[in-house]
Amino acid sequence: MKQLLFLSLLFLTTITNAQTNLIKNGGFESDFVDWRGEENAMTSPYDKKSGKNSANINQFVGAEWKALDQIVSIPKNTFAVECSVWMKADEIEEQKELYKAGAVILEFTDAGEKQISTENIAQAQGSTEWINYKKAIKVPADAKNIRIMLALAQTNGTVFFDDIKLIVLSEAEYLKLTTETK
Repeated sequence: MKQLLFLSLLFLTTITNAQTNLIKNGGFESDFVDWRGEENAMTSPYDKKSGKNSANINQFVGAEWKALDQIVSIPKNTFAVECSVWMKADEIEEQKELYKAGAVILEFTDAGEKQISTENIAQAQGSTEWINYKKAIKVPADAKNIRIMLALAQTNGTVFFDDIKLIVLSEAEYLKLTTETK
């Protein structure tokens, strides 16, 4: 009986964790709680995808790197993650280097915070309406943490972010998503 109870709890925990958003305050409903770099951004109650706020980064001169970030621990035995973010661009200057844009970047790190790999989730120049960017990524073998960066990367303009999600995927879920997109 105890084994059945244990297995039931384990099963329920697995189901619950499968769709848990690893990002805290991904809709900026609590301003910049759980985010670093709040000096580079503002919340906007006026231009948002949903909820109370969005976050935006803007600059008009200087073309520096400005970003918000959050570091999350990767749950044990995680095969892959899916990152979903809503992003809107407003007059982001186009540069000859494509990486100079509004961007969302995932960085996988080991236990010592050493970078293993990075993945570009979203990138925008010019002006766009709200677009949902979504990408499934296999987690590198030695990765222990994920750093998500929301940036206005070395250009001028304004970029908005809202409803950021990072969920764990099983191998089967990852394979299903990646074969559907091919």
